[in-house]
Amino acid sequence: MEHKEIAKRSASNFLIFAACAFILWILAAGIDWVAQLLRLSTPERLPALAASIVSSSTLQAIVAIWLLTAAVAIAFPKMLTPLSTTTTLMFDVGYGILGALAGFGIAIGLFGGGWSILVRALIYSAIIAIGFFAVRKWLSREELRTYGRTRWTVAGIIALASPFVLLWG
Repeated sequence: MEHKEIAKRSASNFLIFAACAFILWILAAGIDWVAQLLRLSTPERLPALAASIVSSSTLQAIVAIWLLTAAVAIAFPKMLTPLSTTTTLMFDVGYGILGALAGFGIAIGLFGGGWSILVRALIYSAIIAIGFFAVRKWLSREELRTYGRTRWTVAGIIALASPFVLLWG
């Protein structure tokens, strides 16, 4: 039941933030259009904002932090209890941020700014969800409590992946 609750909550956060970000972009575009008519803004303002969102390393940082936290929780299962609240909060906030970036990505794509931010947000979201459920399925709670080689191997791989995602994700 825990997996379904996490999935529902994460999906809800993703969709709510995506809808809010989409509406925010539409409102910003409308205000920018009026500002252009009043000569308070330039036609390059919104595309420049879209470009800065697309090139942001926010996605990479979120994924890298998730990976390292997951590795710590796997490597040191006694920390799993205190980290469970933190992990839940990270999923809620993280999927909210990924949802917001997806919402911006949809709006930017619809108005001719390209679809790269939407694609990146969706790819990262899918990878995180698949990875979370794969680790949960591969390492049961009992296996997390033992100090077996599989747990350390999974934790090591995830820990080593986190800086690579931060640098080149």
